[in-house]
Amino acid sequence: MDCTNCGTWNPDDKEVCWRCQTVLPPKPAPPKPKAQTFGGLPLWAWIGMIVLFVGMNFVSCSTFLGG
Repeated sequence: MDCTNCGTWNPDDKEVCWRCQTVLPPKPAPPKPKAQTFGGLPLWAWIGMIVLFVGMNFVSCSTFLGG
């Protein structure tokens, strides 16, 4: 991070400039991770649809096969 007063480079973990002793601005917080999506839908929605599809196929197959 460059000092806002003298322009000297300072490591990110420093709170004051090593050359002019000016207080450095706090470093920005890291961005929050985004939810994982596939085709615009969250992962849990896809898992729910797959479980529903498999369950419906199981019920229909067992009904028609006399199970």
